[in-house]
Amino acid sequence: MINLDKVYLLNPHYHLRHDIHRVVLFSRGGTDQDCSRNWQTFIHPLQAALLSFFTHNRTIRETLPLLCDYFCKSPRTIEKWVAEFIENPQPIYTNSQQGRIYFPKRVLIEAEKAEGNLRFDRLDADSFIWKKLDLKTRRLYTGPAIVTFMLTNRCITHCRYCYADTSTIADTPLPTGRIMELIDEAAQIQVRQVNLIGGEVFLHKDWQSVLKKLVELDIAPEYISTKMPMNSKRIAALTDIGYRGTIQVSLDACDEIVLQTSIGTRKGYTEAVLEGLQMLDESSLDYQVSSVLTTYNCDIGVLARMLQKLTTLKRIRDWRIVPVSNSITKEINEFICLKPKQEQIATLFKQMRPLMAQHSSFPIILGEETMNKQFGKTEGGSCNFSGSECSALTTHLFILPDGQATICEQLYWNPHFIIGDVGRNSLKEVWNSQRALQLYNLTRSDISTRSQCHKCALFDSCFGYQNRCWSDIIKAYEADCWDFPDPRCKFAPEMKNRLDYE
Repeated sequence: MINLDKVYLLNPHYHLRHDIHRVVLFSRGGTDQDCSRNWQTFIHPLQAALLSFFTHNRTIRETLPLLCDYFCKSPRTIEKWVAEFIENPQPIYTNSQQGRIYFPKRVLIEAEKAEGNLRFDRLDADSFIWKKLDLKTRRLYTGPAIVTFMLTNRCITHCRYCYADTSTIADTPLPTGRIMELIDEAAQIQVRQVNLIGGEVFLHKDWQSVLKKLVELDIAPEYISTKMPMNSKRIAALTDIGYRGTIQVSLDACDEIVLQTSIGTRKGYTEAVLEGLQMLDESSLDYQVSSVLTTYNCDIGVLARMLQKLTTLKRIRDWRIVPVSNSITKEINEFICLKPKQEQIATLFKQMRPLMAQHSSFPIILGEETMNKQFGKTEGGSCNFSGSECSALTTHLFILPDGQATICEQLYWNPHFIIGDVGRNSLKEVWNSQRALQLYNLTRSDISTRSQCHKCALFDSCFGYQNRCWSDIIKAYEADCWDFPDPRCKFAPEMKNRLDYE
């Protein structure tokens, strides 16, 4: 039974974004107990209208008559609709002519349980009008859901395996003032999150101002990755800003010689990073450690020594060990020597498990999914590819240090995928630019006859679903073969540059 005298509200971690032909229901922040984290689904505008009634400070007893009038339904029907969303412990779905519509857990909660997150947005149900319903198209109509700023491509290390383009010089960096304007626009169009990456984020002269604004607008990055040794000044700045995300410290080994050889560090670097980790441990900031597995550190002795150092920390969130993957910016002949064999990685992970069980007081995440990626086997087009779905051209916009916008973090200044310049145009203008829409709506005539995609019977559904990994295609077949099949596809030709582990 619903307690009619309680105030229920739309979970403050959830937001409704009108996307012309549907409404985006997404989450921002929160914990696994509070909400369904990193949630994004399309819902019917009428369902958004229903939820909008719970963005006002009033009891269920006051709200039910308003819903009955709005939907011309009986109190019994309205109560049944509402009851499904109140404190639902698991995600739920409703059926529609365009398929299932999914909702996260705990859609409506008691206002008193919101505590410090209590917020009444007072949304207007009539603001969710629509003409043609579309719950299937993956690409957002009104702009990206996630914006990533590559603040700089400068770095303090020279990682032999790095996939970032650190050689291109941004002659005219995007001014900080313009970055601030774009952040305001991002908040206005209700992006889920704005990411900051490098190079090295902390080398940008105004990183503090940029991050502070993102925190104030509640669209700060979930984590910031760095290879710079953390110090008291940076930790104090992050604390004062109120950053509540995670600092990811990239450290591949605790052995000075290993790091000097693999990422070009100077003497004393390892000790400085370890001291920085200790400072993070003594601060209030969340942090984790990430290691890229190469032939330099694919050794149980190297990782055991690393584990021994990390177990002295009390607040480390987790340690992630991920096998190196191919880079567009590195010559394949140079890269092959960095990539461990599959058997080496499997043996190492097997050796790690007893150490994890015996010594680790924090999670150690072994990146086995990287090794298990299947190439040349998937049938039925891009909708059937396993792993995370590609966000290029559907939800994500990537901004380079000079303001040029591309569709994917790993494509950088590849001219074929540059879709605009935010130095001259707004986020929405770039998102819906002629080039962006052309790439999204590729036809057979845009594909070379040497590509198996040109005559494929699955062309429309495969390209329409937009889950082909452009960067993997270029890694496997090189830049002039950008229109080849995704190497996971059954019809893909043999890879010129192998992405799997031999």
